[in-house]
Amino acid sequence: MKDSLRWSYGLNQWNFRLDVFVRHTDHRRALQTLAASGFEAVELPSGTGRWDNIARPEVILRNHGSAEGFLAFLREAGVQQVSSVFWDPSAPAEEEENYAFRFARNPADADAIVEWSTPLIDFTAAVGAEQLVVRPAHSAWMGAPLAPEEYAVLGDLWNRIGRRAADAGIGLALHYDCLGAVHTAEDVERLLDATDPALVGFALDTAELTVGGIDPVAFYEAHADRVTHVHLKDTRFRDAGEEYRMPGAESTMLKGGAGRRIERWFFELGTEGGLVDVPAFVAALRAHDYTGWVVVESDHGGNPAELAMLNSFYLQHELGVAKR
Repeated sequence: MKDSLRWSYGLNQWNFRLDVFVRHTDHRRALQTLAASGFEAVELPSGTGRWDNIARPEVILRNHGSAEGFLAFLREAGVQQVSSVFWDPSAPAEEEENYAFRFARNPADADAIVEWSTPLIDFTAAVGAEQLVVRPAHSAWMGAPLAPEEYAVLGDLWNRIGRRAADAGIGLALHYDCLGAVHTAEDVERLLDATDPALVGFALDTAELTVGGIDPVAFYEAHADRVTHVHLKDTRFRDAGEEYRMPGAESTMLKGGAGRRIERWFFELGTEGGLVDVPAFVAALRAHDYTGWVVVESDHGGNPAELAMLNSFYLQHELGVAKR
């Protein structure tokens, strides 16, 4: 995509089941689809082990030999660069103490999480990506609501990791998640206040904020100076109460429809009945001279190749973004 904004695409929507996005052939086809749709950069998803082998640095390096070898693989498929890498430290990973559970709210876990960040930071820098995008806290259903004093614990942890990222020449961005313990607008304000703006940015996800009851346009207008990364997708639904607190909300809410027969929560840009004012949001980015990446997603919203093409069509025909 040729534009004053920089466009990337999230690979997370391809990896919707352990056995469907594993072989190099699968990866190559996805990358070729994105290149044909005009996207020349990708965001790598979070994951673990050989079943998520385009989502974990240790496995990528094992399969491709080096960061340069991985970049050559991307470029052979028409994708020129990695914009960003996503990491969720609250999701147990084989590479992190063999699936250990660690929580950012727990001061006793901080040193381990900081050490876990090292291969992610090193790899993000090695492939020339600009942002390590992280989930700042666990899912809300996994514990009691965060106490006000716990935001200082979160802030200290992410400032430490932000310093490591800055020393490696990359940025750190905290991603809002509609299931996360940092949920309300007030929660996000507390988290931002607890972190150093020079070390820690905010990754604004338009659909996740909307599901969580926060207007992404208004939020961006109020916090443009902290937003260093964007995930752009749409939704037709909001959390009707505290559905994000349902036990096992990743399955019972996002996959199980929260008892409302919602087949999927996240949609392509321009979807009928979409709640995100995409044109207004993109206009706000332009008005504030936003310089970070805009990563288009559909996040397990349906057929990934079809949705990539629909998102490309919307950018071109509704937002006037040139394909090449």
